[in-house]
Amino acid sequence: MSRILLVFPPSAYRNHTPPLNLAYLAAVLEAQGAEVRILDLSALHPPCSPSDAIREAVQFKPLWIGITLNVIFIKPAYEFIQTLRETGIPIVAGGPHPSLLAEEVLLNGCDIVVRGEGEQTVVDLNRALLENRPLSSVHGLVYRDESGQIHQTPARDPIRDLDTLPFPAKHLFPREWYVKDSATYQTYGAIFSGRGCPAACTYCYKGVFGCGCRFRSADNVFAEMRYLNQTYGVTAFEFMDDAFSADLERVDRLCDLIIETPDFPIRWQCTTRLDLTNSELLTKMKRSGCFRIFYGVESGDPDTLFRVNKHLDLRQAEQVLKWTHDAGIRSIVGFMWGFPWDSPASVRASINFLHRVAPFVEEFNPLGLLIPVPGTRLYEDIKERYGIEAWWLQDRFGSLYRDNIYFPYFQRRFYNDFALLDDGFFPYPSEVRRLIRQGTHFIGRHNLFRNTPILKAIVVYLAVLLSKSLFRLHPALEKQLFSLMSHVPHHTGCETDSVCK
Repeated sequence: MSRILLVFPPSAYRNHTPPLNLAYLAAVLEAQGAEVRILDLSALHPPCSPSDAIREAVQFKPLWIGITLNVIFIKPAYEFIQTLRETGIPIVAGGPHPSLLAEEVLLNGCDIVVRGEGEQTVVDLNRALLENRPLSSVHGLVYRDESGQIHQTPARDPIRDLDTLPFPAKHLFPREWYVKDSATYQTYGAIFSGRGCPAACTYCYKGVFGCGCRFRSADNVFAEMRYLNQTYGVTAFEFMDDAFSADLERVDRLCDLIIETPDFPIRWQCTTRLDLTNSELLTKMKRSGCFRIFYGVESGDPDTLFRVNKHLDLRQAEQVLKWTHDAGIRSIVGFMWGFPWDSPASVRASINFLHRVAPFVEEFNPLGLLIPVPGTRLYEDIKERYGIEAWWLQDRFGSLYRDNIYFPYFQRRFYNDFALLDDGFFPYPSEVRRLIRQGTHFIGRHNLFRNTPILKAIVVYLAVLLSKSLFRLHPALEKQLFSLMSHVPHHTGCETDSVCK
């Protein structure tokens, strides 16, 4: 029997729920008889420090260490990998960034890269290492041999039948890593009911799940929900799919299964596209316990939507948001600010759209920064023009966002404008900057007054205005006065209702 250590590296981001990618890998490895241990060093309450993680790896003596990598926090992850190499244990990397830039990952300390979906590949890899067979026999790898030469094996086909996968191994993630008060969070309620998205937006990378959608059956998804309810007491679920309702019949069947089970009083939320639902389905989703839907709009400017290949009719979007409201389901609308071609007209169009749909929207996502992700068409089209090639290895782009360092109180409560306008990827004319601030301020004010008792909202709003003014005059004084509230989160509706993304 082999031992395997899976690690989510340390970063400024905090996981509020077990990362499903590692949970799935652990499940398939355990099914093959391996002993798996997981360290989520980006958990809300990490199990140990990075240095302690190194010592634990030495004591555990795994056959190999698996690590997942994300482009936003790749630099601190590379630094952690360099210290991890001191153990002498082979390091295997997976995730979106390694799938695209395997050679870069290998040159920064990893020994093997798993490209694309990892479940079948890690099982074959583990057998090859255990039996001392050549890595060339395993599809879906990029690796360095003993001489340092890099090899790539044939790509592995996506998993066609997702029902064949075991449920994620959430038992390897102690609840105390993510929450101290079990009454306020449904830590284990996140579920992938499918993989992929039918759209081809130019800002989205599809190097792991590929193009198109693959779905688990409604019966298989329902079985996982029942298992999580009976095992962990989960009563609130979040479907993490990019386009949950892309198969309308499947969602209809899942709703029926929930409705027809009287001893299953649960609530759930999902993410989907505005052009992949209808009023009848929304009504049934509400009956089955759906309380919130995240819709990605990204821009209220038709030209911007066209340029990013997001085929969305804004009039249809308004109608669906009204249907959602009328069905009694709360909606969160995702917006992106900071397109390189933004003009006063395009930003005004987005602001006007915000005002039109605000009566039907519970919340606008306050974290919508456009990030030119490597491997996307948008990144390839603009990287040379704006000098952002390999920006993830540089400190001059996005350091405020990536390092999560101090922000004025008004930024934390309303919107992280600095990361976009003062520390972002593209220069903007003063009028565009002014209008973006106006739009993001509207989002913050809407979210605050829509989701907070009025007297408290007024107090917070006045504090926000004071913070904004004071920061312009004396940043150090603003920091001193508001430091006690430095960790007060912006309300997203997640705090008491469900798991958070």
